[in-house]
Amino acid sequence: MKKNDSLCNNGFQNNDSSTNTGAQIALWGSAISTFGDALQTLGGAISIEESRISDIQQQQELEKLQSQIDDLKKEQEKNSQSTDAETLNKLLERIVKRLEKDDDEKEK
Repeated sequence: MKKNDSLCNNGFQNNDSSTNTGAQIALWGSAISTFGDALQTLGGAISIEESRISDIQQQQELEKLQSQIDDLKKEQEKNSQSTDAETLNKLLERIVKRLEKDDDEKEK
């Protein structure tokens, strides 16, 4: 009977060991899965933050370009006005020369 008891006890011990091993594997699998989910969530948060930073940088670049465009428009308006003033001065000089020429011819 001792042999039977011994055999029976070994069977139960093997069975308990298998159950414990299975439970341990399940526990490790759940822990790894939870860790993977946490990493996935962290990766998503980082991706959203990088996208937000990229949008801010792009907006700043657009504002800088708009400022440069505005500056160029102002400069062009100034150049246009000075060109108009130069043209007007040339026309006035030509008129003055013609008037002087007409006066000289009248005096002769």
